[in-house]
Amino acid sequence: MILKYGGSNFFCFKEGFEVDLRLNNNCPEEISGGKDYSQVMCIKGANASGKTTALKALSFISSFIKSSFDTKPSHKPSIETYFGNNMPTQLFCEFRIKEVEYRYNLTIEDGLVIHEKLSDITNADTVLFSRAENKLELTEKTYAELKTIPKIRSNASLISIAHQHEIQCIDHIYFLFSFGLMSNVSNDGFDEQWNNDGLSRFYNENEHFLSFIKKQLIKLDTGIVNIEISSMEDNEGNLVYFPLFSFDIDGEIKKLRLHSQSSGTKRLYKILSYFCLIIRNNSDLPYAPILLMDELDLHLHSQITPELIKLIEIEKNTQLIFTCQNDQILDSMGKYRTILINKTENESYSYRLDELPSDILRNNRPITPHYKKGTIGGVPNIGK
Repeated sequence: MILKYGGSNFFCFKEGFEVDLRLNNNCPEEISGGKDYSQVMCIKGANASGKTTALKALSFISSFIKSSFDTKPSHKPSIETYFGNNMPTQLFCEFRIKEVEYRYNLTIEDGLVIHEKLSDITNADTVLFSRAENKLELTEKTYAELKTIPKIRSNASLISIAHQHEIQCIDHIYFLFSFGLMSNVSNDGFDEQWNNDGLSRFYNENEHFLSFIKKQLIKLDTGIVNIEISSMEDNEGNLVYFPLFSFDIDGEIKKLRLHSQSSGTKRLYKILSYFCLIIRNNSDLPYAPILLMDELDLHLHSQITPELIKLIEIEKNTQLIFTCQNDQILDSMGKYRTILINKTENESYSYRLDELPSDILRNNRPITPHYKKGTIGGVPNIGK
């Protein structure tokens, strides 16, 4: 699971920011569930404050570890510094696999890796590997196989490079960020990549996922009683897949295609696939799969968003980090599971609500009134 991540000089964040999912002893057990980390974290803030960028940071770390070696040697990772300055970007992520806690550090300047390091921080800070530019500085003995890599590319993660060379000592890290993290955020921001044909084809080939979608859409009062996947040939003879939504109209079943559905139903048809994928067989994995969802409540009623969150909470081995516009979510998430992004003079910064003085936000007290008044930040200064 993810414990903490952040960085500096990354898009709108000039100074250090972090998204901290660790829970301290002050957090009530009814919120923590006896865990020392949160399964769910909400990121709130005004438009253009940097909420999506806060998700981008973890999404970038994941994609860099997973696929940076797949790019051409001349390719430079797409990172924007704070208003295009020439200083390096620093990113980090702390995470747990089984009982071991790790910290990954990455420094990039002008698209090239200046420094990359993996440490075991379970009991002490033990460096497992460290590289500077295209040279391996040191390795702990269990990671000594990294020394066999013939060439380290300056535009790629050492973990991605090692995976391509079939070096297995790093596989557990690679698999967490390659298969254990899903996101609807790319370097360009909000990006839900499923197209209707591809998603419907996926549902057609995976009955378990289609059954999950049916169950949720029926539960969430969309009026739908069934979904089936149909297909037809296009002008080139290729099969194109599409859903048919069934409704009970005066005892007679009527079927409609996706374009006839509400914006909320269309969105649920798409994003529920992320939830189903992230919770499938998760109990057998050595790590907690993570879902990053930007604009979780887009086109959805305020009472549906908590239902989506519950899909994660009832699973013991999953995490959800999300942004949303709905203010009411603050009261259900509480101060230990809400991070606000603020912006001053076009520079963004973050803080978790339990970092505020305890006399401002108390346990089991509504947060929304304070938020709407602007006393805890995270709201736009319209016309001021």
